[in-house]
Amino acid sequence: MKKIRNTSAVYNSGSYTFMSDVMGFIESSLTQISVGKKFIQKTLLISEEIIADLLKHAPANTDLKIQVRQFFGETSVNLSMKGEEFSPYSDEDDLSEDASVSAIRAVLLRSFGENFKYRNKNNINHVRIVAGQSEQKLNNSAIYALFLGLAFGFLAKFLFPESVNTTLCTYVLEPIKTVFMHAIRIIIAPVVFFSIVSCFSQFTNLSEVGKIGSRVISMYLLTTVIAVLLGIGIFHLVQPGEFGFALSSGIATQAVSVDTSVDTSIMSTLMNIVPSNFLSPFLESDTLQLIFLAMLCGISVGMVGKYSSMLKELFDALNTLFLTITTLITRFIPLAAFVSISLLVINLGGDSLLSILSVTLTHTGAILCMMCIYGLLILVIGRLNPLKFFKNDKEGIFTSLTLSSSSAAMPTNMRICTEKLGVSPKVANFSIPLGATINMDGVCLYLTIIGLFLAKAYGIVVDLPSLISLTFTIVMLSLGAPGVPGCAFICLGVVAESLNIPIEALGLIIAINPILDMADTMSNTTGDMATAVIVASNEGLLDHEKYNS
Repeated sequence: MKKIRNTSAVYNSGSYTFMSDVMGFIESSLTQISVGKKFIQKTLLISEEIIADLLKHAPANTDLKIQVRQFFGETSVNLSMKGEEFSPYSDEDDLSEDASVSAIRAVLLRSFGENFKYRNKNNINHVRIVAGQSEQKLNNSAIYALFLGLAFGFLAKFLFPESVNTTLCTYVLEPIKTVFMHAIRIIIAPVVFFSIVSCFSQFTNLSEVGKIGSRVISMYLLTTVIAVLLGIGIFHLVQPGEFGFALSSGIATQAVSVDTSVDTSIMSTLMNIVPSNFLSPFLESDTLQLIFLAMLCGISVGMVGKYSSMLKELFDALNTLFLTITTLITRFIPLAAFVSISLLVINLGGDSLLSILSVTLTHTGAILCMMCIYGLLILVIGRLNPLKFFKNDKEGIFTSLTLSSSSAAMPTNMRICTEKLGVSPKVANFSIPLGATINMDGVCLYLTIIGLFLAKAYGIVVDLPSLISLTFTIVMLSLGAPGVPGCAFICLGVVAESLNIPIEALGLIIAINPILDMADTMSNTTGDMATAVIVASNEGLLDHEKYNS
């Protein structure tokens, strides 16, 4: 079969076979472009939903134009159809649809985040659905680059003269790494700010979902806090890197210059959350102040009357802009991984390499402990057998581990929830999409353990007030973490700023980041599934026969 990159078609809505023809065209086109089955299922799910809306608001016998294209590693389905403007996130015309169902549908669509866009121009509705991105390809490339960098580093360290290695590091490797780190630094503040604003502006009316919604959100907040506290506890118990971290002379100088004289008392921390002006958090990279402003703006967006819709569109547009910039920057992660691991091997001693390995194993152990906590919550709160949960969810666990994307694994997890775990669609269709948006337990563990590890490596003491501040920062970041490849790494930059760690420290972690990201995603989605099961059990919406089969 010839592989295509761009194809289009036009179908008239008056045809008896309209829907089957359209869905068949989309599926066959995505198959020819070699989009994975999981992405195809996800795209067909949202396409069928939105095409029904387009038909409802279009005149009779109107043409639907479809374009399926692949550009720069991203495959998208573009739909356009004449009709009146509508909100894809709610159905105000259907009075039979109660508020809870409307809210659930809104969360389902919003869970696709930047993968779904709608606009109306000149009385023509336009929809763009991203069918497949190259997250997995990027992860694979980064892992390959890791091993290539490791091999190159050892080759240079033991075969090249010291003068050659010095020249190579000074004029080739270090400049590449520095440029990448500067690029990361410039987008940290806007990405976090606009992501959190968009998150809070979307969920200001969650009371509509009733008791089920409140229980789901409460469970997510509970597991998020547990993840952060677990990360802090395991780090202090294991103390990864205790046997020495031989930093290179350049990095050591940076570590000495870190300002550790800042007042970190609890009173000072609380008082400094509120900035003296709007721009200072951006200019000074003050994380807590940045999050405070984002929360304040996000909540206020829904309270300004007729301007609310306009402001939401503005913040969504700005969020899209900076997420797109982030996506472009993170495409260079494989190169940065190769450079970073090469520098690590060339400049650092064996103890330092063992330290990197130790923090990797510590992070993996924390993920396994979090999985056990999910089982304990299912046993205690859900009053169910946790072994049955993990047995029925093994497909979802391995899918998430492979895809390294909560959104990409969402269709599989929703199917497993209803078909294997016996969760009512009323709970699953709300809990899983919402979890893909705000439940980031694995990322919380990653940010906590890696953040404390980098602080230790640079000789920065993290006292109790700093730990409290760190906990709050990570919990808030988990609610608004941008859903793009490398989002955890971007958020790690925020954590580094909050702990006064030089941004260059991220270079020590970037090489192993793809491996950590896979484990983080597995924890994130398992937490989504566990929450759905627990809430369904407590609300009498769980099919115990399916769950125990």
